[in-house]
Amino acid sequence: MSGLLPVSEKQRSLDELADLAQSYRRQGKTLVWTIVCFEILHAGHIECFLKAARLADVCIVGVNSDASVAKLKGEGRPLTSLAERMHVLAAVECIDYLAVFDDPNCAAWLQRLQPEVYAKGMHHLHGGIDPEERAIVEKAGGCIALIAGDPAKSTANIVAKVRGV
Repeated sequence: MSGLLPVSEKQRSLDELADLAQSYRRQGKTLVWTIVCFEILHAGHIECFLKAARLADVCIVGVNSDASVAKLKGEGRPLTSLAERMHVLAAVECIDYLAVFDDPNCAAWLQRLQPEVYAKGMHHLHGGIDPEERAIVEKAGGCIALIAGDPAKSTANIVAKVRGV
């Protein structure tokens, strides 16, 4: 075997995921949706993916496009290309599907997928959840789960350590 799974085995478009979501619901299964910039795979990411996957039967991870990462994180970001990030994420076993999004928030994705659980990092506790996203999830009868992670396990901390800051 060649190692990493081809991205094509997990990556889906919004239309494909919406169809899959309906099919899974007919089978009585639940969906969790979470989003990440994900630039360098680290233990914090894995912990979050595992926790999110435990909240439902099907785990879908939305990955910010290169352009949206640059808008969110600033100059010099992302540290790795979308193709590289998707390739690595495809090998994470607890992730069932991957999707790339470029929008400032994921409201359109939540509207179409209507996941039972929208998993967000605990850092959103103080910054708040996007009001449009919250309204869509709650209207569909879903919930928002805040996932606690170790703040020391972050891309920013890894970058600072590498730079000797």
